Amino acid sequence: MRHIFLILICILFVFDSEAISLDPKSDKAIEKGKFSSLFEKSFIIADYQNLRSTHVDHFTGFNMMAGYQFTPKFSLGLGVEDVFGLHHDDNGLKLSEIRLVPVFINARYLFGENRFIVPFIELSTGITFLKYYEKVKVPAGSPDITETDGIYNFGPPFLVQERGLYTYIGSGVCFNISKHFIPFFGLGFKGYNMTSNNLSINPHGISFEIGCKF
Repeated sequence: MRHIFLILICILFVFDSEAISLDPKSDKAIEKGKFSSLFEKSFIIADYQNLRSTHVDHFTGFNMMAGYQFTPKFSLGLGVEDVFGLHHDDNGLKLSEIRLVPVFINARYLFGENRFIVPFIELSTGITFLKYYEKVKVPAGSPDITETDGIYNFGPPFLVQERGLYTYIGSGVCFNISKHFIPFFGLGFKGYNMTSNNLSINPHGISFEIGCKF
């Protein structure tokens, strides 16, 4: 993701430089000017994520999103997130090395403009690609026992890969330091595999984010 971010910054620099060097009266300059105007409303967001699940486990990682500012207050973006949790006990199962990679659409609305501090709300939804190792309970005396927790015995781990519905709703505050440097932080509710089946593996809970809009 760092390579993608650097490439996008380089593209921004190249197009800005070309737009400045053209004759403002030429057709090419007008065409470039329209493209530059479109590009000026585009942005990149990079942030750190920390989810505290309802099972008191933490999932941490990073999020990167590219978007477009349709109005001074409303924007849409397409993003990808990569978070990891070392352990997660759920539905009597022992899970480990949980990697969650959602691909999502984000909508953000700002409450105000042309101010240094601006609150916002946002909503995201998409598909999560889940990968984790799972241990199930086995009978006492089984040769497959690899771990004991209280009165329960667990067998060897096996890999599980699945997909689920990703959702996030939250709010936050951004700080307009400059047009292309806007730090922010937010807090909300997030679920990586939302479903009506309460036996599904669904890390969910309160999520904190801190990052910057470029």
